[in-house]
Amino acid sequence: MEPDSRDPSAIEPARQRRAQQIYRRRLVLGVFLLALIVLIIVLVIAFSGDSDETGTTSTETSETTSTSLIAATYTAVLTGDDSVPPVRTESTGTLTLTYDPEVPSLTFVLEVDGLTDPSVSAIYEGAPGTSGTAVLTLFPGPTEIGVKRGVLAEGTIEDADLTGTLAGQTVGDLIALIKEGNAYTSVGNKSHPVDAIRGQIR
Repeated sequence: MEPDSRDPSAIEPARQRRAQQIYRRRLVLGVFLLALIVLIIVLVIAFSGDSDETGTTSTETSETTSTSLIAATYTAVLTGDDSVPPVRTESTGTLTLTYDPEVPSLTFVLEVDGLTDPSVSAIYEGAPGTSGTAVLTLFPGPTEIGVKRGVLAEGTIEDADLTGTLAGQTVGDLIALIKEGNAYTSVGNKSHPVDAIRGQIR
């Protein structure tokens, strides 16, 4: 004979089994929800990191673009009046620097007019009226005897050619120095070994 479903002794075990089933289902659901929340947090952090890296890359690219060198020509007119101290002379000179971003390369042509016995020439880091430090030798010698008119030196400037405060740096750093108005060139001779004629590069 089957037990009476209204019998309290039969109903109670059924209720307990039902409660245990509900508890197990809630426990499984809670674990699932917790795992889902953890997964969402991990995904948010991962995508946030990618976004930060992308942002950094964009910033770096923007900075690189903003500092990229463009085609440009820089010149200096050399006279005795700009020498330190000033030199009384009719001799003059011209330095022309040309940057080509396609190659890329920085070339120069140094010309003098009427300078006697030119012996050395360099680009220096320094403001007008000051004595700076050589950062690039344009003409190392030997001395050209007599009065010189025309090209004294020309060539292509490489990173390895830089000296002084620019040693180990790049042609871009030299150009930055020029743009700041903090670079000049001079030509020396027997009478004035450093600044026979001089001019700020602009």
